[in-house]
Amino acid sequence: MNPKWFGDSYDIVKKFFIDALKEIGYEVYVEPMFTGDWKGAEQQFFEFLGAKRNDEYAEPHQRSALLVDPDTGIGKKASSKHVTISSIIKELEKYEIVFSFDQSFLRGISSEARMQEKLSALHELGGIGFYYDSHARFLFTAKNLTALNTLREKLIEIGLPAARLVTNKAI
Repeated sequence: MNPKWFGDSYDIVKKFFIDALKEIGYEVYVEPMFTGDWKGAEQQFFEFLGAKRNDEYAEPHQRSALLVDPDTGIGKKASSKHVTISSIIKELEKYEIVFSFDQSFLRGISSEARMQEKLSALHELGGIGFYYDSHARFLFTAKNLTALNTLREKLIEIGLPAARLVTNKAI
C-alpha cells in the first residue's frame, strides 16, 4: 500500500469488506505491505479501514480475517508489490479468512481466465475462494467452506450482486 493511494476508491471498497466481516463476527487485521514514505500516517490508514495491524494478532483460535494489501496484487513471485497464492495459503494457518487486493492482471489474457487460474492454484494448495470482480478485484480465501459461504451470503444479503462473486468453475 502506497501513501499516494490512501483514501482512494479501492480503500473504500476495502472498508466495505472489513465492515461486512465484522458484522458476521470477525476480528479483522491488515497486512498493509507498506511502500513509499508514509511519514507517520500508517495509523490513520488502520483507523480509516477500521481494522487492526496484523502484528497485533494474539489468539490463534479467535475468529479472525486478514486483508493482505499489496500495491499491485497477486503474482507468481513475491515482491514489495505482490503477494503469492502460497503466502495467502500460509496465512490461512492463522486466520480463518484471508482476502487480498488484486490488480495483477495482464493485458491480452482475459480477466475471467486469470481469475480462474488463480482460483485453481489456490485449490491445488488446499484453499477455496472466490473473487469480487469489479474495478477493484479482491480474492477471498479460506480452508473452511462454511466460513467462506457465510461471508458470500452476507455480501449478497447487503446488496452486492451475486454475479460479481466469481467462483472456481473447475470445482
